[in-house]
Amino acid sequence: MPILEGAIILFVLVVVSNIISHYIVSIPTALIQVALGLMAALFFGIQIELETSWFMLLFVAPLLYNDGRHYPKRDLWKLRIPIFGNSILLVFLTTIVGGYIITAMTDNKIPLAAAFALAAILSPTDPVAVNGIAEQVKLPTGILRLVRGESLVNDASGLIAFKYAIAATVTGAFSLKAATLDFFYMAIVGMILGIVLELLLYALKNWLSSQGIKDVVLHTLIQILTPFMIYLIVEDLFHASGVIAVVAAGVVANNKQVLVENRMAEVRIVTERTWDVIIYLLNGLVFLILGIELPFAMRSALKNPLMGNFLLVEYVIVLWLVILILRILWTYSYMWFDFSFGKHKKEVKPSFKIALMSGLTGVRGAVTMAGILSVPYVLNSGEAFPGRAIMLFLASGVIVATLIAATVALPFLTKSKRRLVTSGDELADYPEEESNNSADDDLKEAQARIHIMQVAIRTIEQESRPENRMASYDLIHEYNHMIRRLQMEYNSQETITRFLKDEVSIRLIAIAAEVEKVKELKENGSVDKETAEQYLQVLARRQNGLNSDIGSRLNHGWILLKRTYRKSLRGLLRLKKGASYQEQYRKRLALEKEAAKSAIRKLSEYMKKELKKDGKVDKTIAYHLIVEYRNKIERIKRFGEDYSEEYEKQLQELRLKALNSERTDIQKMFENGEISRELANLLRRFVNYTESSVMDIGNEE
Repeated sequence: MPILEGAIILFVLVVVSNIISHYIVSIPTALIQVALGLMAALFFGIQIELETSWFMLLFVAPLLYNDGRHYPKRDLWKLRIPIFGNSILLVFLTTIVGGYIITAMTDNKIPLAAAFALAAILSPTDPVAVNGIAEQVKLPTGILRLVRGESLVNDASGLIAFKYAIAATVTGAFSLKAATLDFFYMAIVGMILGIVLELLLYALKNWLSSQGIKDVVLHTLIQILTPFMIYLIVEDLFHASGVIAVVAAGVVANNKQVLVENRMAEVRIVTERTWDVIIYLLNGLVFLILGIELPFAMRSALKNPLMGNFLLVEYVIVLWLVILILRILWTYSYMWFDFSFGKHKKEVKPSFKIALMSGLTGVRGAVTMAGILSVPYVLNSGEAFPGRAIMLFLASGVIVATLIAATVALPFLTKSKRRLVTSGDELADYPEEESNNSADDDLKEAQARIHIMQVAIRTIEQESRPENRMASYDLIHEYNHMIRRLQMEYNSQETITRFLKDEVSIRLIAIAAEVEKVKELKENGSVDKETAEQYLQVLARRQNGLNSDIGSRLNHGWILLKRTYRKSLRGLLRLKKGASYQEQYRKRLALEKEAAKSAIRKLSEYMKKELKKDGKVDKTIAYHLIVEYRNKIERIKRFGEDYSEEYEKQLQELRLKALNSERTDIQKMFENGEISRELANLLRRFVNYTESSVMDIGNEE
């Protein structure tokens, strides 16, 4: 029961951390999760006995397999030399140099072999943390892909070096020849087994399909279990590197062609969505566990009366600087060598800024924590493991230091700013802000999505008929809402504020037209006084709501309570009045219909004026509002009819036609060179998912 309760608590904290990160966008989600884990350990006494074996199986194996599945094939080959250098040579360089410095810095409190172990386990970078930081600061694509690529391999090299350094400390014996041969055995055999096992599982799935066994859940389960099975087989049966095996298997899975059968296409969609949920949870759990383990790892060193806390912090800072400087110098040296002697020499000058960003992205994480906690308590001789408490403190401190340094420094180096999404008529008059190259991909995707949605709106307008007008207006309104959300995501706060002010002013124009029409009908006796007064009160509340500032909305809860009370009272009156209420309500709807027509006329006049002034933004807002009013009129016309079944069919037909136009426009943009193949495939995937959802809903009815 404690295990089950603990797992549920961790899952909830993953959700909470991602909600918090939505509001505190300047802090990476990984750092928020570490903080939540730390609070859970300090205030609620949550403890987890972290063992390297199950941690590697449960977390590292699926995460690396998934990274291998999604790492771009061309980049893997193009960056093979720097990836190999960072993941193998830099790891061993950090292990050797860092080991000697740690021993000297601590006055032999940590002997050389143990210092090598500490430096080795500090060598692997954590791609999950880097990904979280990259989402906030928009790292250059080259740096991000290099860090992701090296993280596929450096876990294995760092853990192997750590294993032999620990063994040398425990036994007092070390053979360089045996360690070298064992390293190559674990790496090469692990890679071969990973490839072979992935191909065998692929053949198994094909065989099951040929036998008519095409159960979607079964095939998805096999795919999800793949990294766990491969890791266990390679580690336990062949004693090779399970980490390299799952990475190799993931790369093979990435290179296999997608099955063409319709049933297998469904398997692919379900599998990808299932992976998304699993990876989402695992990424969050990794850093929550890291935060929970930090107090445990640091407690012994902090309580040691022979070690000053300030001295321990100094050790952490020095060790972090050593790792950072080694990585910066390594990156800059490679850039200089490539510039002087590389295939495309003299094309790109070495940049210290790029080298510095590469150094800062070398964030350490949960693999380091899992490894350092596996350090034994005693040697073979029965003596206590030398410097174990200090090693745990230093490793934990460096993990936190790299996370904080990357979070603080990278935004200043990248100077990333979001810029406005403009597409067609949408927000075209507002100035754009500067953006670095790394944000261009996101910007192009947003612009392309807005463009195809505008094409879909035009298709819906062309397909609009009197019998399906309500469905068409609803769908247009839905597309406009999605476009608006995309625009708001890429606008500055100042631009959003200006846009909302324009929208408020136009809505006030429409409401004023409604008020004027209601008063006119009231004065000439076309509508009874009570009905007119009731609707004028509604319009007055809308005007007050649009005119009020944020401070005056503090009473919003009380206003909602009063409205709920009024609605409840009206409900009781309906029961009492019966047919008379229905008649009164029809009069009210007729009044609202005339008021809406008046608002549409006023907005149309406004649009003509703005068109002469080329006021694209105001014109677009007015158009969206006209659609809302037309939708309202259509619903009033059909009041009392049972049109739900007919409406759903019309809505589905219009959706499918709109999606087909989106798909056609994507192909057109790709053929014209306006978007890349990768972006075209991404947009098609959005369309396909939406279409599948529409078809599923249609099948359920």
